[in-house]
Amino acid sequence: MTKNELTEFITKVKFAEPLPDRFYELYEEEYPNVLSKNLNNQILKGVFSNNFIKSPSLIASIISDHSRKREDSLRVSNRKAYTLAWKLEEETTQKECLNWAVHNYKFHLAIHGIKEVAAFYYRKEVSELDEKELRGVITLMKNPSLTEIIKPENQQLME
Repeated sequence: MTKNELTEFITKVKFAEPLPDRFYELYEEEYPNVLSKNLNNQILKGVFSNNFIKSPSLIASIISDHSRKREDSLRVSNRKAYTLAWKLEEETTQKECLNWAVHNYKFHLAIHGIKEVAAFYYRKEVSELDEKELRGVITLMKNPSLTEIIKPENQQLME
């Protein structure tokens, strides 16, 4: 990754569209203190509790085009992702990383980002999602195969 690519990525993360305030609250309920702690804290906590939680900076790094290349081994990709996450943390907040990650997250083969989730599953704008729907988005991030949990009544799921 070149310095210009890093600067461009950091800028995209920094200026990603904010999520509804309630989303952050619910995300912190699911993953306590993840928005206020850095990756090193999450790693240390994971070592002692056997419960490693990916920080938003790591999630953003993993889903970016910069840390995962087809020709890379898993070990190389992981090293790149962690390095990029630490670089992101030097310039951005976990909340900014979460904003970018959720807007770029691959929820389904054909659904990328929270705007597409809101439109497809709920036929709403992100700002119109209620608490149950926001929880559904967070659960779907945790386990994308659980599409049934956010399926509105009488709506077909994509195959």
